Amino acid sequence: MIYRLLPVWEVFSAYRGTAIPVSVASIMRCDPTTVVVCQSADSTWAFDPKRILVISGLHSYAKIRAGKLLPIWIARLILRRIFRPLLSRLKPGDIVWCHNDSALAAALASSIHLTGARLIYQFHDANVIRGMPSHFRSFTPEIYFFVSEATRQQWLRRLPWLKNTFVLYNGADETVFYPSSSKDKQNRAILTVLYVGRLAPEKGVHVLAKAMKILQTRKVDVICKVVGSSKAGGSKQTRYVRSLLKISPFNMRFIPHLLATEIAQEYRGADILCCPSICQEAFGKANIEAMACSIPVVATRVGGIPEIAAEGGLLLVNPNSAQELADSLQSLIEDKDLRKKLGREGFASFRRRFTWEINVKRYNEIINDVVIRKSI
Repeated sequence: MIYRLLPVWEVFSAYRGTAIPVSVASIMRCDPTTVVVCQSADSTWAFDPKRILVISGLHSYAKIRAGKLLPIWIARLILRRIFRPLLSRLKPGDIVWCHNDSALAAALASSIHLTGARLIYQFHDANVIRGMPSHFRSFTPEIYFFVSEATRQQWLRRLPWLKNTFVLYNGADETVFYPSSSKDKQNRAILTVLYVGRLAPEKGVHVLAKAMKILQTRKVDVICKVVGSSKAGGSKQTRYVRSLLKISPFNMRFIPHLLATEIAQEYRGADILCCPSICQEAFGKANIEAMACSIPVVATRVGGIPEIAAEGGLLLVNPNSAQELADSLQSLIEDKDLRKKLGREGFASFRRRFTWEINVKRYNEIINDVVIRKSI
């Protein structure tokens, strides 16, 4: 069995969860040996309850840990007791796959290995916080996975002692994200640019707003839909969101947080996706969701996004440049053939590289190779 440990603050929910639980849920559909382990869950993913292990007491622990880095020895004492329902299940050969929570992995690693189970750790972002490097010195998983080569290199610069490091790209659910069968978009006079994601400064939506203002000044007929909120599951307006509403031109529309199925409909109703991030995106999942729906993408040249663009489907621009963003969007708005070409390239690339079936096949190959090498 593979037990997927969500970070202690994550909820396993289609509505309230962030990108990590969404990814785990998608993998669970492809891999029947997977069980998710979390602080709380609801029925929105419609999985058999036997495949969801809710750890009683973890929600309270998450509150205690919020904003703090507990000493490893204290966290170990608390978490070993809280995680007894998991540790008592483990058998030799089982895998515990810890997602993006180094404190959790550090606290449980020795107990996991004592059962004969194996530990895998996966990085989902490039951020490092105070005290985190010491966590990684206190446990040694069989494998470290990263969601892009850019993220792998960023972490190896900080933690050069890591061994058995591999890249495992994210995927998109083909049953949810797929091309539109409608031809209505082809004859529309006004095209739609779509943004999907959190509304936070590092995501660069303010740069997109400036680009849309430029297009408005140029009298380019286009509207921009911005789908998202400051946090997953919807949230109150932050200072940044209020500033976006204030600076946005009249050709921008704001839509609150949506479920994945609703977001997929927005992709299929759009003509271009824009990903204007100004941070070092670990991956940039919205890009491959758009590719799965066969729509072209304009994105910034940051983090793992150039790796997504390696086989086509995206136009890349420099971050923080509203002018470049506006120019690239305009080139696609005015060139239907280029939109079709990029849409086809992106869809083909998605099918070759970013389905969850491919993801599961790759991690099984890597796990088997590493385990066999260790046993020789």
